[in-house]
Parts: sequence; C-alpha cells; structure tokens
Amino acid sequence: MVDLSNNSLSNAIKIIEDWQPQDVKQGARTFPQEMYTSSAIYRWEQERIFGKAWYYVGHLSQLNGAGSFFTVNIAEQPLIILLNKVGELRAFFNICPHRAAPVALGSGECHKLTCIYHAWTFDLDGNLKGAPEMEDVPGFNFDEHRLISVKVSRWGQFIFVNLDPDCQPLEVQLGELPALFKNYRLEDWVLVHSQDYWTPSNWKFFVENNAESYHEPIVHPIIAKYYQHIQVEARHHYYLQYTPYLNDEENLLNLKISTYLEGLNPREIDGCSIMSFFPNFAWVLGPSYAVIYLIDPQGKSQTRIQVAWLVPNIESLKSPANVQHLVTIFENILQEDLHILSYLQKNVESLGYHQGRLTPYREIGTHLFQQLIMQYLRHENSGVADLMYKNNF
Repeated sequence: MVDLSNNSLSNAIKIIEDWQPQDVKQGARTFPQEMYTSSAIYRWEQERIFGKAWYYVGHLSQLNGAGSFFTVNIAEQPLIILLNKVGELRAFFNICPHRAAPVALGSGECHKLTCIYHAWTFDLDGNLKGAPEMEDVPGFNFDEHRLISVKVSRWGQFIFVNLDPDCQPLEVQLGELPALFKNYRLEDWVLVHSQDYWTPSNWKFFVENNAESYHEPIVHPIIAKYYQHIQVEARHHYYLQYTPYLNDEENLLNLKISTYLEGLNPREIDGCSIMSFFPNFAWVLGPSYAVIYLIDPQGKSQTRIQVAWLVPNIESLKSPANVQHLVTIFENILQEDLHILSYLQKNVESLGYHQGRLTPYREIGTHLFQQLIMQYLRHENSGVADLMYKNNF
C-alpha cells in the first residue's frame, strides 16, 4: 500500500495541475500510479466527482410506497433515499445535525426518521420535529436543524443523486442515453436478483475494465468468438459497446430469447449492448435481460460492486430456472474480471509500475473515462461533451 506523505501529496497536486488532454490516437497513456494509490486523489474524487456529478444509487423497486426508504454509503457518503408521505422521491444525508449519528439504518418503511443516538426525530421532508430536552433551550431553533437535502432524480427506474445544490439537471449528463434505449421500456422491467461483490482494488480499475473490449478474448473465453464483431463508441459521459449475435447460434451466451419485448428493432433483438455511464453506472443489456452495475468506492483500494439482474415482466423470464441461468453466467464473467483487478491493484503499487500506451481502437472508453476524471478533478467538466470516439471492428 502506498501511504500519503508530503512527497506523495506534492506528486498528486502536480499530476492534476500538469495534466493536458490526450488524443487516444496520438500516444495516450494510462494513469500514473498516484491515481490509484493516493489518499489525496481519492479525497478529491469524493469532493469533485461524487460531490459534483450525478451518480447512481439504486433501483426504484427498492422503494415500496410512501414512507419506504433505503440507505446507501456510496463513495463513503451516507445517504437516505425515500418516498415522503405523498410519495415524492427525496434524498438526504443520513447524518443527524446534532452529533452526526445516522437517522436510519438499512431499508424499510417508516412515518418519521429517528436518530439512533439521541432520538432526534425528523419528518420525511427532513424537518426536525422532536429533540428531547431541547424544546425550551434558549436560542434553539428547530428550523436551523433540518437534515441536509440532496438533489435526486430518475432515469426510468434508476435513481441518481447529486450532492451539488447548484447542479444541472440529470438529463444534461445523460445526454442521448434515454433516447438510445427507449425501445426497451426498462421502466417496466422487474428486478429479480441483486448481490454485492467486493474487490481489493481502486474503483477506477473496475470502470476502466467495463469500458473496453481489449481484454475480453483473454479474460472471458465464453465470449471470445464475438471479439471481431464488436462495435464501440464513446462520447459525452458514456461508453457504448454493441455485440451482434452470430448466425450459427441462438444468441450471445446461449441465452434463449424466444420471448422478448415488442417494439424492439432488429438491431436490439439481434445483439447485446454494454453501456458505462460516468462515474459509477453500467449495464449489459439484451432483449430479455439486463445486468446493472453500481460501482461504489469504499476507499482508495476497496470497491463494492452491487449487481442487479432485471428481466421484462414476462412469467417465463421471471422463472427461477431462467433467473438462475442468468445469474450464473454473468457472475462467472464478473469473477473473471475481479480476479484480474486484484492483480492490477497490487502491481500498480509496486516499484515496477510505469504508464502504458492505450490502444486507440479497443480502449476508447477507458480513455474517455480517464479524461473525464481529470476534467472533474480540475473543475473543467463543462467541456466533456467535446470528446467523441467511434470504432467499428
């Protein structure tokens, strides 16, 4: 492990200050060591990326009517997501303004939020309603002790938050994504399984891995045959990868698609899409399945990946046998990725690590992600829409 010191802090500052945009076709290189090992850079990512960008926190099915809630701690920022008494979506820091204890744990239903430390109580709009033995304290103002609210919005069933009170709407960061995938009508799909996975590696390694196909024929033999048919593009805040199903079999990974949603076009029926949306949301999407990834930094070298499996609301697709088949296939692929990532973190911390050259064809998504990271860290995120790459192999 590379610890923070005055020297490494100086190096981190220099890396951010000296950075210049790189052309992926003109010598773009991987990140320097400090981007994966520096405590200072991780803190800046918390403040300048997860404190400024819209990021994914959960699926609407985690809420079940007025008064329902769930808690998250993504990038070590404790939040509570809930539906208030009239069913409106709300988000707050899960921090009591008294002495910082949480006002909710886990998930469930409630008619009020109660601090687990000193029992201060709040309504579901964040207003302080009760503070034991404080009612008659001179100068104590209930209105000055509200929960800190957080911007919250949805793309269909996917819930996003932004900690910046002056942020632009989620739609600005999403760009064309809702229009590109509108035929799937994902708001009607159902969540059939969810599970957490952990990797002892920096969160950016997982995102970078999701945003390139270069590793696929080596790390994932089951999908190696599709390698030369992949089409990729990267722009704005997202990476898109499309893999057509081959004619000599039913489809990718032998997943039966005898049932799929009406309204999909031939390209959507006959292929699989990978999408990575900055900073922490990704999916693998076919005509009868979706695998959703929430990437959650939990330190500079620890990452939680919450994986959720969705299918159209069709009985045969929701059957235990089909769900288990989906879970097994994509869990095996994920474990192959996590195995590699554990080596990356160890090696990037070694004395022998040096920056490598990115391939200008297969790693355009990784390159875009790294450019976005640096732009956010330098407070230059207004120009990200100018980045665009497209490759068909």
